[in-house]
Amino acid sequence: MSRDISFWRKVGYIGVIVLLLFPLFWIGQPATRTATGSNPGGVLSQLRAQNNLSQAELGEIDPAGESIKLATLGLRGVAANLLWEKSFEYKKKEDWEGLSATLNQITKLQPNFITVWEHQSHNLAYNVSVEFDDYRMRYHWVKKGIDFLAEGIRKNRENPRLLHYTGWITGQKIGRADEHVQFRELFRQDTDFHDSLNSEVPVDKGHGWDGRPDNWLVGQLWYQRAERALDAGMVLKGKSPLIFHADNPMSLINYSTTIEEEGVLGQTAQQSWYEAGLGWTQYGRLQIPTSWGHNVRLGEYDQVNDDIDRMRERLEQFAPGVREQIRQEKIAQLEPELRTALDIPEEQLTEDNYRQHSEAVLQTRVTHREVAERVPDTNRASAIRLAERLNDQELMSSRISHYRSIVNYDYWAIRCEAEQTKTAVDAREFLYKAQQAHDAADLETARTLYEASWHQWRKIYDQYPRLMDDISAEDLANAIKRYQRLLQQLDEEVPADFPLVDLVRKSQERDDSLKELYQQLGDPLETDEEPQEMEPAAEKPAAEEPAAEEPAAEKPAAEEKEPSEQPQPDEAQPGTAGDMPDTPDAAAQAEPSQPAGQPEADEAQPAVAEPKAEPSASEATPATP
Repeated sequence: MSRDISFWRKVGYIGVIVLLLFPLFWIGQPATRTATGSNPGGVLSQLRAQNNLSQAELGEIDPAGESIKLATLGLRGVAANLLWEKSFEYKKKEDWEGLSATLNQITKLQPNFITVWEHQSHNLAYNVSVEFDDYRMRYHWVKKGIDFLAEGIRKNRENPRLLHYTGWITGQKIGRADEHVQFRELFRQDTDFHDSLNSEVPVDKGHGWDGRPDNWLVGQLWYQRAERALDAGMVLKGKSPLIFHADNPMSLINYSTTIEEEGVLGQTAQQSWYEAGLGWTQYGRLQIPTSWGHNVRLGEYDQVNDDIDRMRERLEQFAPGVREQIRQEKIAQLEPELRTALDIPEEQLTEDNYRQHSEAVLQTRVTHREVAERVPDTNRASAIRLAERLNDQELMSSRISHYRSIVNYDYWAIRCEAEQTKTAVDAREFLYKAQQAHDAADLETARTLYEASWHQWRKIYDQYPRLMDDISAEDLANAIKRYQRLLQQLDEEVPADFPLVDLVRKSQERDDSLKELYQQLGDPLETDEEPQEMEPAAEKPAAEEPAAEEPAAEKPAAEEKEPSEQPQPDEAQPGTAGDMPDTPDAAAQAEPSQPAGQPEADEAQPAVAEPKAEPSASEATPATP
């Protein structure tokens, strides 16, 4: 009897399994096409088509990858985890060929997992490349990282994150590495690599000042392609739109900074900064989605504040003197100790009374609504509506200000404007040639050029004081130390009327030698007279000049950081801000016929202190890298 029950139970189980196969077939039936028509397939197939989730919609179909997925018999996740562990083992053993093969297998199993492509391309370009001593081999592995991303883009058609990260590695890794001088030159000469990239981005549009592809400008082409993908409806996941869009104009800024460090000065650098300024202005006009559910334009900050001032003035006209009256009423209701703390100037606050002062300020704050409610009945409704709009505008202003601070918007706008001036061109050319003369042991010429440069930098900082807090000011501080050592070789001291004493004061806490120099100089001299400028002495012939020093790469203040979910391998990935990072289009970057803000074409002619026949800084041909 028990045998019969067991037998029929098994038959029942088999029957249930067979019955379940029919709904599974109905749900998972693939779509088919025949000469007579097409079948949309089952429910899952139709959902994939509606949401563009099929591999044909996501990117190229890899037959080998599909075969490997079937061969895992549903254990694709397990196989992928095992391969990840294997890749780390190959990396520890420095088996680079095994690592490459394993990464290739991972991408076959997980072609649409974006983090795989990001993480492993970073691993190749940053972590594996540094294991080699020869910079050419390092550059080879950086290229492998870029190629790996390019393959990921083909498997994930027009994914904005992958496109953006490809631009990041092309610009930042090649342009910021310790070997950036060699990397940039290898990239310029790598015609085979350019040909392979031409199928993805038009490399010919990324030529620099010398007519060869520049890594910063080619990186910008990737950023522009990423933005076009976003405009076409692709979804940006895991990356801040603020940073995503900022990297496009920052590429032009980084390019301008880099060519100046390489000795490409004069009108070439001036024009480059002009185009960077156009790009940054265009970025300020973009609508940036925020976490608050609305869009902001970074360039509208001044306009929003002007609207606030006009609305506030109109509200005060509805009820003149009411705001101060309400404030005095609130002050009268304060406790005596709070009233006393309120009268303490901010510069005299201590830890003991700061809390009480803050509490008193908060309790005596007068809102726009409170003012509007005191308006006479005839205008009260209008005043209340105006107060509500005023609150909204003030909230918008604070949010725009917050976003501007993340990418250091104000600083880069000022920097682009300042670098286009003839004063900045002269200052950089004088300084560059002074360092060349110093390296050539032509001390008198170097001193004359240094001093001419200091007077030009003084003009720049007087007009743009914000620039004194920039990292480039630290480079200038290093130049001041070289000038100090030069004078010591001449048995002289830095003159008491040194034009950049305030810069020395700002930098002294980070450098003992500058602290000694500041103690020697004291406070800047108070004078209404403009310091007399000296025309630099003639340079030595080019054949006698040694190669210029390679300055350290300047890092922008707002370079972006990689997204939080980005895996961080052994070597930390450089940050931006700034990944922060939006977008001049082609029309905005094209040079207009004669715009008002375009840099002047005339050569700078500094004032002459004594009759000499030497050329000015702008007349000499800038050294090529």
